Amino acid sequence: MTAEELFESVGFVKEYYVQMSEFYRDNFESERDMISFFVKVFQNDDKDKTPRRMMNQIQHLVSIANDIDQIRPGRDPLRIFFIKTCLEALCALSGMKKPIFYEGFPSYMSDEGKAYILENFSLTGFEDVYMNHQYEASHELTIDDFFEIIKSVRDIVAHEGNYWEMQFFAHDNDSTWIASLETDRQILKSYKYQNQQKMTRTYVFNTTMQYERFKYYFVESCINFLLGYIERKEAENND
Repeated sequence: MTAEELFESVGFVKEYYVQMSEFYRDNFESERDMISFFVKVFQNDDKDKTPRRMMNQIQHLVSIANDIDQIRPGRDPLRIFFIKTCLEALCALSGMKKPIFYEGFPSYMSDEGKAYILENFSLTGFEDVYMNHQYEASHELTIDDFFEIIKSVRDIVAHEGNYWEMQFFAHDNDSTWIASLETDRQILKSYKYQNQQKMTRTYVFNTTMQYERFKYYFVESCINFLLGYIERKEAENND
């Protein structure tokens, strides 16, 4: 199917196609593959517009995250805020319960994407703020830990208005950047905390992660989740 045939078959007007293709094309090997994705999204549009809404929300919210560097340069937490908002939108549209959605979403990320994140974003240590007790930096982050960090940063932006302190991404290719996060959330899901009480801790990370690479893997995960939603609905309809 060509782009023109797609316009005719599903009412995918040209301006809409241009907007979506500019956003999604980097995640597909060819325009043909991208069009196949659009066809899957629209194929049951007359009965269920949820896939279209998911596709739109991914594009809208990640595009805002992309534009943050033009509006507030160096404000990584604002980017993370809209990345997390994208996850919230997918969760709501899918009808899944939040714990199930957030537990399962990392599985939609490719092994390459997980490896890139964990190789370029690492914990160097953390301490209890008020007890001044430092812990060894021997814990290796998991992808679940990373998404917990995203949740915590989103909450700090939304509830405290702090959108400037956390450094998620390296702003050059030659340096390791230091990031710190202060929260009372136990963000290391795979770590057995010695003190299980809720208390404020400061976590310190090193990051060489580039935003463009992270965005590619994140959008890839969102696409995989969307396709998984379509497959589940088709299976339900065939039962």
